Amino acid sequence: MESMCVFMLVVLALATATVAARESLMVHDYIRTGQPASCEPMKTPIARKCSAKFGYFLTRVPNFMHHQDQWAASLHFKGFLKLLESQCSEDLAFLLCSYLFPPCSSTDSRLIVTPCRGLCRRVRNACSQTLADHGYTWPSRFQCNALQVKSEDVFIGGAVVACANRPPANTPTVNFAQTCAPQTCEAVPLNKQSFKRGKFDFAIEAEYIESFMVAGPAGDYKALQVKVISSLHSCGTGPFVANATATIHTDANNMCACPDLEHGHRYLFTGYKVANRLEFSTQRSLVTVLTSRKQHRRTIKYMRKFCRPESIDA
Repeated sequence: MESMCVFMLVVLALATATVAARESLMVHDYIRTGQPASCEPMKTPIARKCSAKFGYFLTRVPNFMHHQDQWAASLHFKGFLKLLESQCSEDLAFLLCSYLFPPCSSTDSRLIVTPCRGLCRRVRNACSQTLADHGYTWPSRFQCNALQVKSEDVFIGGAVVACANRPPANTPTVNFAQTCAPQTCEAVPLNKQSFKRGKFDFAIEAEYIESFMVAGPAGDYKALQVKVISSLHSCGTGPFVANATATIHTDANNMCACPDLEHGHRYLFTGYKVANRLEFSTQRSLVTVLTSRKQHRRTIKYMRKFCRPESIDA
Protein backbone atom coordinates (compact mmCIF):
# COMPACT_ATOMS: atom_id res chain seq x y z
CA MET A 1 0.00 0.00 0.00
CA GLU A 2 2.87 2.32 0.78
CA SER A 3 4.30 1.87 -2.73
CA MET A 4 0.92 2.78 -4.25
CA CYS A 5 0.67 5.95 -2.20
CA VAL A 6 4.23 6.92 -3.15
CA PHE A 7 3.37 6.30 -6.82
CA MET A 8 0.37 8.61 -6.72
CA LEU A 9 2.30 11.28 -4.86
CA VAL A 10 4.98 11.17 -7.55
CA VAL A 11 2.40 11.49 -10.33
CA LEU A 12 0.57 14.34 -8.62
CA ALA A 13 3.85 16.08 -7.79
CA LEU A 14 4.53 16.39 -11.53
CA ALA A 15 2.08 19.28 -11.52
CA THR A 16 4.68 21.49 -9.82
CA ALA A 17 7.33 21.09 -12.53
CA THR A 18 7.62 23.45 -15.54
CA VAL A 19 8.60 21.93 -18.88
CA ALA A 20 8.11 22.76 -22.55
CA ALA A 21 4.63 22.28 -23.93
CA ARG A 22 3.94 19.22 -26.04
CA GLU A 23 0.71 18.53 -27.91
CA SER A 24 -1.47 15.60 -26.84
CA LEU A 25 -4.36 15.29 -29.29
CA MET A 26 -6.66 13.25 -27.07
CA VAL A 27 -6.22 15.44 -24.02
CA HIS A 28 -6.27 18.61 -26.10
CA ASP A 29 -9.59 17.56 -27.60
CA TYR A 30 -10.85 16.61 -24.15
CA ILE A 31 -10.04 20.07 -22.78
CA ARG A 32 -11.21 21.90 -25.92
CA THR A 33 -14.78 20.62 -25.47
CA GLY A 34 -15.04 22.92 -22.46
CA GLN A 35 -16.99 20.36 -20.44
CA PRO A 36 -16.81 21.10 -16.73
CA ALA A 37 -15.10 18.24 -14.91
CA SER A 38 -15.22 17.25 -11.29
CA CYS A 39 -13.32 14.95 -8.95
CA GLU A 40 -15.58 12.24 -7.58
CA PRO A 41 -15.06 9.38 -5.11
CA MET A 42 -14.93 5.98 -6.82
CA LYS A 43 -18.58 4.83 -6.75
CA THR A 44 -19.26 1.81 -8.93
CA PRO A 45 -17.99 -1.72 -8.16
CA ILE A 46 -15.59 -1.60 -11.15
CA ALA A 47 -14.27 1.85 -10.17
CA ARG A 48 -13.73 0.69 -6.60
CA LYS A 49 -11.71 -2.28 -7.84
CA CYS A 50 -9.48 0.16 -9.75
CA SER A 51 -9.14 2.11 -6.52
CA ALA A 52 -8.29 -1.01 -4.49
CA LYS A 53 -5.70 -2.21 -6.99
CA PHE A 54 -3.94 1.03 -7.88
CA GLY A 55 -4.35 3.11 -4.74
CA TYR A 56 -6.17 6.24 -5.92
CA PHE A 57 -9.54 7.30 -4.61
CA LEU A 58 -10.81 10.16 -6.81
CA THR A 59 -11.63 10.09 -10.52
CA ARG A 60 -12.29 12.79 -13.11
CA VAL A 61 -15.79 12.92 -14.60
CA PRO A 62 -16.36 13.10 -17.52
CA ASN A 63 -13.47 10.84 -18.52
CA PHE A 64 -11.38 10.91 -21.71
CA MET A 65 -14.10 9.08 -23.62
CA HIS A 66 -16.63 11.70 -22.50
CA HIS A 67 -18.60 9.27 -20.35
CA GLN A 68 -20.77 11.52 -18.20
CA ASP A 69 -20.86 9.22 -15.18
CA GLN A 70 -19.04 6.25 -13.67
CA TRP A 71 -21.82 3.84 -14.63
CA ALA A 72 -21.28 4.49 -18.34
CA ALA A 73 -17.51 4.09 -17.87
CA SER A 74 -18.07 0.82 -15.99
CA LEU A 75 -20.25 -0.53 -18.79
CA HIS A 76 -17.45 0.22 -21.26
CA PHE A 77 -14.90 -1.44 -18.94
CA LYS A 78 -16.98 -4.64 -18.77
CA GLY A 79 -16.48 -5.08 -22.51
CA PHE A 80 -12.82 -5.86 -21.75
CA LEU A 81 -13.35 -8.48 -19.03
CA LYS A 82 -12.64 -11.40 -21.37
CA LEU A 83 -9.44 -9.70 -22.56
CA LEU A 84 -8.41 -9.19 -18.93
CA GLU A 85 -9.04 -12.88 -18.24
CA SER A 86 -6.67 -13.78 -21.10
CA GLN A 87 -3.81 -12.04 -19.21
CA CYS A 88 -2.37 -10.84 -22.51
CA SER A 89 -0.71 -7.89 -20.73
CA GLU A 90 0.05 -7.22 -17.08
CA ASP A 91 -0.53 -3.51 -17.78
CA LEU A 92 -4.01 -3.87 -19.34
CA ALA A 93 -5.93 -3.28 -16.10
CA PHE A 94 -3.91 -0.13 -15.38
CA LEU A 95 -4.52 1.21 -18.90
CA LEU A 96 -8.27 0.62 -18.61
CA CYS A 97 -8.51 2.11 -15.13
CA SER A 98 -6.46 5.22 -15.91
CA TYR A 99 -8.30 5.78 -19.21
CA LEU A 100 -11.87 5.17 -18.03
CA PHE A 101 -11.43 6.31 -14.40
CA PRO A 102 -8.61 8.88 -14.68
CA PRO A 103 -7.09 9.87 -11.31
CA CYS A 104 -7.49 13.47 -10.27
CA SER A 105 -6.51 15.75 -7.43
CA SER A 106 -9.09 17.42 -5.20
CA THR A 107 -6.59 20.20 -4.46
CA ASP A 108 -5.55 21.02 -8.05
CA SER A 109 -8.39 20.98 -10.57
CA ARG A 110 -5.95 21.81 -13.41
CA LEU A 111 -4.14 18.47 -13.13
CA ILE A 112 -5.10 15.76 -15.63
CA VAL A 113 -3.36 12.37 -15.35
CA THR A 114 -3.36 10.10 -18.41
CA PRO A 115 -1.62 6.83 -19.32
CA CYS A 116 1.62 7.38 -21.27
CA ARG A 117 2.00 6.48 -24.94
CA GLY A 118 4.56 3.75 -24.20
CA LEU A 119 2.26 1.96 -21.76
CA CYS A 120 -0.62 2.07 -24.23
CA ARG A 121 1.56 0.69 -27.04
CA ARG A 122 2.89 -2.13 -24.81
CA VAL A 123 -0.65 -3.24 -24.06
CA ARG A 124 -1.72 -2.89 -27.71
CA ASN A 125 1.23 -4.94 -28.96
CA ALA A 126 0.72 -7.61 -26.32
CA CYS A 127 -3.04 -7.97 -26.78
CA SER A 128 -3.60 -7.39 -30.50
CA GLN A 129 -3.09 -11.07 -31.36
CA THR A 130 -5.54 -12.19 -28.67
CA LEU A 131 -8.10 -9.76 -30.07
CA ALA A 132 -7.42 -10.98 -33.62
CA ASP A 133 -7.91 -14.61 -32.54
CA HIS A 134 -11.46 -13.66 -31.56
CA GLY A 135 -12.16 -11.56 -34.66
CA TYR A 136 -11.49 -8.12 -33.14
CA THR A 137 -9.01 -5.30 -33.69
CA TRP A 138 -7.52 -2.82 -31.23
CA PRO A 139 -10.28 -0.36 -30.17
CA SER A 140 -9.99 2.87 -32.15
CA ARG A 141 -10.97 4.95 -29.11
CA PHE A 142 -7.76 3.93 -27.34
CA GLN A 143 -5.49 6.23 -29.37
CA CYS A 144 -1.97 5.46 -28.19
CA ASN A 145 -0.38 7.98 -30.57
CA ALA A 146 -2.46 10.78 -29.07
CA LEU A 147 -0.94 10.25 -25.62
CA GLN A 148 2.13 11.89 -24.15
CA VAL A 149 5.52 10.27 -24.59
CA LYS A 150 7.11 11.12 -21.24
CA SER A 151 5.86 11.41 -17.71
CA GLU A 152 6.25 15.17 -17.57
CA ASP A 153 3.95 18.12 -17.11
CA VAL A 154 2.44 19.53 -20.28
CA PHE A 155 0.47 22.75 -20.20
CA ILE A 156 -2.56 22.80 -22.52
CA GLY A 157 -5.30 25.40 -22.35
CA GLY A 158 -4.61 26.19 -18.71
CA ALA A 159 -4.55 22.53 -17.68
CA VAL A 160 -1.54 20.63 -16.35
CA VAL A 161 -1.24 17.20 -17.97
CA ALA A 162 0.91 14.39 -16.59
CA CYS A 163 1.09 10.77 -17.72
CA ALA A 164 1.84 7.51 -15.94
CA ASN A 165 4.10 5.07 -17.78
CA ARG A 166 3.94 2.14 -15.36
CA PRO A 167 1.53 0.98 -12.68
CA PRO A 168 2.68 1.00 -9.07
CA ALA A 169 4.69 -2.02 -7.95
CA ASN A 170 3.32 -4.88 -5.81
CA THR A 171 -0.35 -4.12 -6.39
CA PRO A 172 -2.90 -6.48 -4.81
CA THR A 173 -4.65 -9.08 -6.94
CA VAL A 174 -8.12 -7.94 -7.98
CA ASN A 175 -10.59 -10.01 -10.01
CA PHE A 176 -12.46 -7.43 -12.09
CA ALA A 177 -14.81 -10.09 -13.45
CA GLN A 178 -15.86 -11.35 -10.02
CA THR A 179 -19.36 -10.32 -9.01
CA CYS A 180 -21.64 -11.21 -6.14
CA ALA A 181 -22.60 -14.89 -6.05
CA PRO A 182 -26.10 -15.66 -7.35
CA GLN A 183 -28.58 -15.42 -4.53
CA THR A 184 -32.28 -15.39 -3.88
CA CYS A 185 -33.40 -12.34 -1.96
CA GLU A 186 -36.60 -13.24 -0.13
CA ALA A 187 -38.90 -10.28 -0.66
CA VAL A 188 -41.29 -9.04 2.02
CA PRO A 189 -44.74 -9.30 0.37
CA LEU A 190 -46.71 -6.13 -0.33
CA ASN A 191 -49.75 -6.99 1.78
CA LYS A 192 -51.64 -5.89 4.89
CA GLN A 193 -49.73 -8.24 7.20
CA SER A 194 -46.32 -6.80 6.18
CA PHE A 195 -47.40 -3.23 6.93
CA LYS A 196 -49.07 -4.27 10.20
CA ARG A 197 -45.94 -6.11 11.34
CA GLY A 198 -43.49 -3.51 10.02
CA LYS A 199 -45.21 -0.31 11.26
CA PHE A 200 -43.02 1.72 8.90
CA ASP A 201 -42.23 5.42 9.15
CA PHE A 202 -42.02 6.06 5.42
CA ALA A 203 -42.90 4.65 2.01
CA ILE A 204 -41.32 6.21 -1.07
CA GLU A 205 -41.05 5.39 -4.74
CA ALA A 206 -37.44 6.00 -5.73
CA GLU A 207 -34.90 5.26 -8.45
CA TYR A 208 -31.97 3.18 -7.21
CA ILE A 209 -28.61 4.85 -7.90
CA GLU A 210 -25.92 2.87 -6.08
CA SER A 211 -24.86 0.98 -2.96
CA PHE A 212 -21.81 1.81 -0.88
CA MET A 213 -20.24 0.77 2.41
CA VAL A 214 -20.32 3.06 5.45
CA ALA A 215 -18.11 2.79 8.52
CA GLY A 216 -20.22 2.50 11.65
CA PRO A 217 -19.45 2.03 15.37
CA ALA A 218 -20.48 -1.64 15.16
CA GLY A 219 -18.69 -2.27 11.86
CA ASP A 220 -19.14 -1.45 8.18
CA TYR A 221 -22.63 -1.62 6.71
CA LYS A 222 -24.33 -1.20 3.34
CA ALA A 223 -26.18 2.00 2.41
CA LEU A 224 -28.35 2.76 -0.61
CA GLN A 225 -28.43 6.04 -2.52
CA VAL A 226 -31.73 6.70 -4.29
CA LYS A 227 -33.46 9.50 -6.18
CA VAL A 228 -36.92 10.16 -4.77
CA ILE A 229 -39.70 9.98 -7.37
CA SER A 230 -42.63 10.43 -5.00
CA SER A 231 -43.49 10.10 -1.33
CA LEU A 232 -46.40 7.69 -0.95
CA HIS A 233 -46.71 8.35 2.78
CA SER A 234 -44.52 9.42 5.69
CA CYS A 235 -45.14 9.35 9.42
CA GLY A 236 -43.03 12.14 10.84
CA THR A 237 -40.16 11.67 8.38
CA GLY A 238 -41.08 14.10 5.61
CA PRO A 239 -41.40 15.94 3.56
CA PHE A 240 -39.55 14.08 0.82
CA VAL A 241 -38.59 16.30 -2.12
CA ALA A 242 -39.14 14.88 -5.59
CA ASN A 243 -35.91 14.36 -7.61
CA ALA A 244 -33.80 14.86 -4.48
CA THR A 245 -31.30 12.17 -3.52
CA ALA A 246 -31.67 10.30 -0.24
CA THR A 247 -29.51 7.81 1.62
CA ILE A 248 -31.13 4.73 3.15
CA HIS A 249 -28.99 2.91 5.72
CA THR A 250 -29.42 -0.88 5.88
CA ASP A 251 -28.51 -3.55 8.44
CA ALA A 252 -26.56 -5.55 5.82
CA ASN A 253 -22.83 -5.93 6.49
CA ASN A 254 -21.53 -6.44 2.93
CA MET A 255 -22.09 -5.15 -0.60
CA CYS A 256 -23.47 -8.47 -1.85
CA ALA A 257 -26.18 -8.70 0.79
CA CYS A 258 -29.85 -8.24 -0.07
CA PRO A 259 -31.60 -6.26 -1.35
CA ASP A 260 -30.24 -6.93 -4.85
CA LEU A 261 -31.19 -3.88 -6.94
CA GLU A 262 -30.54 -2.70 -10.50
CA HIS A 263 -29.16 0.75 -11.23
CA GLY A 264 -31.73 3.10 -12.75
CA HIS A 265 -34.78 0.99 -11.83
CA ARG A 266 -37.65 2.31 -9.70
CA TYR A 267 -38.68 0.62 -6.47
CA LEU A 268 -40.96 1.02 -3.48
CA PHE A 269 -38.87 1.43 -0.32
CA THR A 270 -40.28 1.32 3.20
CA GLY A 271 -38.38 1.78 6.42
CA TYR A 272 -37.81 3.77 9.58
CA LYS A 273 -36.49 7.10 10.73
CA VAL A 274 -33.88 6.62 13.47
CA ALA A 275 -31.79 9.52 14.78
CA ASN A 276 -32.53 11.64 11.67
CA ARG A 277 -31.53 8.77 9.35
CA LEU A 278 -33.62 6.64 7.03
CA GLU A 279 -33.11 2.97 7.86
CA PHE A 280 -34.02 -0.23 6.04
CA SER A 281 -34.51 -3.58 7.77
CA THR A 282 -33.69 -6.58 5.59
CA GLN A 283 -36.13 -8.65 7.68
CA ARG A 284 -39.09 -6.23 7.79
CA SER A 285 -38.80 -3.50 5.16
CA LEU A 286 -40.29 -3.77 1.69
CA VAL A 287 -38.39 -3.20 -1.54
CA THR A 288 -40.34 -4.07 -4.66
CA VAL A 289 -41.17 -2.79 -8.12
CA LEU A 290 -44.48 -0.94 -8.22
CA THR A 291 -46.30 -2.10 -11.34
CA SER A 292 -49.77 -0.58 -10.92
CA ARG A 293 -51.69 2.34 -9.44
CA LYS A 294 -53.51 -0.23 -7.33
CA GLN A 295 -50.26 -1.01 -5.53
CA HIS A 296 -49.73 2.72 -4.92
CA ARG A 297 -53.19 3.05 -3.38
CA ARG A 298 -52.74 -0.08 -1.29
CA THR A 299 -49.41 1.18 0.05
CA ILE A 300 -50.89 4.55 1.04
CA LYS A 301 -53.89 2.86 2.69
CA TYR A 302 -51.79 0.50 4.80
CA MET A 303 -49.23 3.17 5.69
CA ARG A 304 -51.98 5.44 7.04
CA LYS A 305 -53.46 2.60 9.05
CA PHE A 306 -50.29 1.12 10.52
CA CYS A 307 -47.89 4.07 11.02
CA ARG A 308 -45.97 3.94 14.27
CA PRO A 309 -48.13 6.06 16.63
CA GLU A 310 -45.16 7.96 18.05
CA SER A 311 -44.15 9.03 14.53
CA ILE A 312 -47.44 10.44 13.28
CA ASP A 313 -47.35 14.15 12.46
CA ALA A 314 -49.61 16.39 14.47
